[in-house]
Amino acid sequence: MTPFSYIIKSLALLLPLLIIGGSCTRMADVQSAYAPSVQFKHYQTFAWYQAEVPSQPVGVGSDFNPLLDLRIKAAIASELVKEGVTPTAESPGLLVAYDIAVDPKLAPAALDNDVGSGFAYGYSYWYGYRYHYNFSDIPDYKPIDKYSPGTLVIDLIDASTNELIWRGAATANLNPTQTEETSINVIVANIMAQYPPVPDTVY
Repeated sequence: MTPFSYIIKSLALLLPLLIIGGSCTRMADVQSAYAPSVQFKHYQTFAWYQAEVPSQPVGVGSDFNPLLDLRIKAAIASELVKEGVTPTAESPGLLVAYDIAVDPKLAPAALDNDVGSGFAYGYSYWYGYRYHYNFSDIPDYKPIDKYSPGTLVIDLIDASTNELIWRGAATANLNPTQTEETSINVIVANIMAQYPPVPDTVY
């Protein structure tokens, strides 16, 4: 065997390992949960959940990069459209919300009483948003402050009942002050790959 042939053969053996290794570095710890009684095929349209914004917004303020919001929403919308769920401004079937868990040290204790149950930290805290939807049908539901910092959580809510029907989350060390588009797209794609849910994959 010539030296050149040996190099080619070695690269051929290593390439699958490099691909697998690269994929592993991009993959996040992804989980999802859903309301088992829901027929998800009935949802064909979506809109963004209109969160309440306090008169005096709280949060880290200048450290937050608003471009992050646009890129996360664009990534989520793209994945929903792939599943045949299209955006609409009138009578959507689904409402979409998301959150980013942040380090509790960034949330002043003095503001705890001003935060709705289950939404102590995260993007809802960071940008001063408040979400008010029900989550009793989601198995093992946990509030945002129980996720590790950097976790991206995506919630799908039934627009007619205001019930949380699906939640996906990825432990991805996402930094709310940064807006790296490629990593955001990969994280969101990994989460939304579990929608619509398969009945035997409840977490």
